[in-house]
Amino acid sequence: MQAGARVDALLIGAGVVTTIPLLMFATAAKQIPLTVVGLLQYIAPTLQFLIGVFVYKEPFDQAHLIGFGIVWVALVIFWVENYLAHRVPVEPIPEMGEG
Repeated sequence: MQAGARVDALLIGAGVVTTIPLLMFATAAKQIPLTVVGLLQYIAPTLQFLIGVFVYKEPFDQAHLIGFGIVWVALVIFWVENYLAHRVPVEPIPEMGEG
């Protein structure tokens, strides 16, 4: 099963090339809230989807549109709820002569 030193070196190199971006992502993900990380996880599949439909002319019927729309509407609802729950409350401005 030995294919040679060159193949072994390429396999080891492929492992390093794969590991480094994953370690960088894990380190960066610790610096931001997990809700942002979760939301960002939808970006790559969405870009792949858009490339498939518009560049490679993959079929996209009404059922796909409904499913895609439901996912993104849910993400918008999640984002709005999260934003409203974590915004800093603003104190009202006192009326003239009250303070």
